[in-house]
Amino acid sequence: MPRIDLTGQQFGDLTVLCLSDQKLNDGTSLWECWCTCGNKTYVAGYALRAGIYKSCGCKRAKKRDKGARIHESLDRVDGTRKSALKAKLHKENKSGHKGVMWLESKKKWKAYIGFKGKQINLGYFADKEEAIKARKEAEEKYHKPYLEGDQ
Repeated sequence: MPRIDLTGQQFGDLTVLCLSDQKLNDGTSLWECWCTCGNKTYVAGYALRAGIYKSCGCKRAKKRDKGARIHESLDRVDGTRKSALKAKLHKENKSGHKGVMWLESKKKWKAYIGFKGKQINLGYFADKEEAIKARKEAEEKYHKPYLEGDQ
């Protein structure tokens, strides 16, 4: 099957310059392309023709970041992210409870809670159970209305 010459053709933000010497592991030849952002990239012809590649990847981060900002804005109520209220424990959490951590420097348990984009310190406790109790009371006060949708 004869190769289709893509030289000079435009695919999204990519303009094909020439067939390059570079190949994929399976032997597929790559086309040298120039992106509107100024970067050079190498793409398989089938990926260009099928619309799989339309840029060098320069738009990917912008698109991802825009999507994340939209999600955050929809998820946030009065500066509080609802999804964070239901999030699982961090894998490095040593207390087994969200918002409770051991402070080696003070030799005490610290209880804290995030609310409206700020971290509220609930105190330092010699007893871990007291720190957990303080955190649970704060969850009732600060988080419960958001989880129930009452704000």
